[in-house]
Amino acid sequence: MGKRVDITAGPFDPGGQPVIESENEVLLGIFAWNLAGGTSITKAVLLDPERRRDYWAWPLATHLMKEADRIGCEFEVPFGRWLGHDGVTGFNEQALDFLTASAGLAPITSKMLISSTSHIGYGFHPLQFAKWGASIDHMSEGRWALNVVAGWIRDEVALFGGTFLEHDLRYEICDEFVTFLKHCWHSEEPFDFEGRFFKGRDVYVSPKPTRKPRPILLNAGFSPAGIDFAAKDCDWLFTSGTTAEKLGELAGRAKSAAEKYKRDLRVVTFVWSIWAETDAKAEQEYNLAEEMLEEHATSWFAYRSLDQPGTKAGASFAPAIADDEEPTMRRALGEEAFKRVGLGLHGYHMIGGYDSVAEQIRTLYADYGQEGVLVAWFDPLRGLHQLEDHIIPRLRKMGLRK
Repeated sequence: MGKRVDITAGPFDPGGQPVIESENEVLLGIFAWNLAGGTSITKAVLLDPERRRDYWAWPLATHLMKEADRIGCEFEVPFGRWLGHDGVTGFNEQALDFLTASAGLAPITSKMLISSTSHIGYGFHPLQFAKWGASIDHMSEGRWALNVVAGWIRDEVALFGGTFLEHDLRYEICDEFVTFLKHCWHSEEPFDFEGRFFKGRDVYVSPKPTRKPRPILLNAGFSPAGIDFAAKDCDWLFTSGTTAEKLGELAGRAKSAAEKYKRDLRVVTFVWSIWAETDAKAEQEYNLAEEMLEEHATSWFAYRSLDQPGTKAGASFAPAIADDEEPTMRRALGEEAFKRVGLGLHGYHMIGGYDSVAEQIRTLYADYGQEGVLVAWFDPLRGLHQLEDHIIPRLRKMGLRK
């Protein structure tokens, strides 16, 4: 029998926290490249489906990732989805698995941090991710990270035959899950783990991760429980909000929480982007996407996001959607919020000409505590070219990139 470990909850950082070395002040990443439509629920993607919808297909996806790696993006994050959301665009209906895809990226990239997602509430055991993750980290020479997600869609939990647990309880499970992971990656001897949610006998993982003292752990929760979990257990937090003020408030809370636990936490934000030569041209493209917003799939995504234990979302909206009365969801959320769901999943909109975009990135960094941007483009291939040719040179002049 292995020696029983005493620590089953965080904060727990044997050997300390890992860091990503970068000479740049602002980090750059690409998001949601692995699934149909990314974060854009608009029929405008069908005007050029290969570029705007089907970039998830492996030949296109690998081209995107090689380009992102070549031009100096520090990281990528796939969107962890098990279900699509219907509609004529087939929003998210096709999705590359976010664990095996990262293994596929390991040999075709050389610098970029590649990440996977673990939905803790769907019944996975930490030993599985400890072994899978250590293997991919070895294959990528220490460039793998894990985005630890509590799981927030009832219909996805049902796929695994599970029970959709109360929100804060899911984060308690995440805490124990990550603590188990850290034991697996650190312990040089077999150990026994007896927690509230997970158990293991004679647990041992080899090879150990290449990155020392362990892989980087990410989280994208911005509720009080999510921020506390990130501050206590993770190394990066992805914030999301429609205004810079909201993002700044989240960053401040997260940093304060990390200080309480005597830990470091890097804060990065998600941005949904349309860039062009001028603000007017970017706005024109945005207006087209907005005019062609897909009602049905946006309603389904919004409903599934709102349908949480202890809420009335299911009773209020499910029958309306089933009867194809989608405007009910639109009226319930309000026009602006509904559009924000369909275009960028209620994240920050970075719409503008190149000068404006560079200034927005600078402001988010300097004034609102965002140490990087995780970009989901309406047109990812064009977005990467714009990043290389127009945005990075401007950020260099600002002293934010080398």
